[in-house]
Amino acid sequence: MLEGYGIEKSSVSRQFVAASSHQLRVLCERRLEDLNLVVLMIDGIHFGGQVLVVALGIAEGGEKHVLAVWQGATENTTVVKGLLEDLVDRGLNRQRPYLVVIDGSKALRAGVERVFGEQVEVQRCQIHKRRNVKEYLPMNCQKDYDRRMRNASLELGRR
Repeated sequence: MLEGYGIEKSSVSRQFVAASSHQLRVLCERRLEDLNLVVLMIDGIHFGGQVLVVALGIAEGGEKHVLAVWQGATENTTVVKGLLEDLVDRGLNRQRPYLVVIDGSKALRAGVERVFGEQVEVQRCQIHKRRNVKEYLPMNCQKDYDRRMRNASLELGRR
């Protein structure tokens, strides 16, 4: 029991699951027509032995909107295609040009192209690219690489 309150942990856990399930359902069922999105970011997050594929939208004004969270065993084309088709069903305009930002996954790109066509603008996430490059560097060079890349990003932001 939680100290001195007479509440069992399992009761708190059930209440948390019920509340978060409701919030997730509301998030994943809302309409998207009025968001005026220009960028879609899609990435898989490993969590508890599963992969959660998350879609984040960025509107013209820079506002970020979590659009969907889909569970899968892996970050695969079928999951991404299903997620994107669900977004279209909820009002995402398939004809509007978007910049789609993904990691280097061929499965993500294939899912994006199946929904939006091969002419869709896809950019590789620069954070993922930096992480991939860093993995090939010797350990004694990785901190210097991080510092240099951060400084370069700051300098570009000043221009």
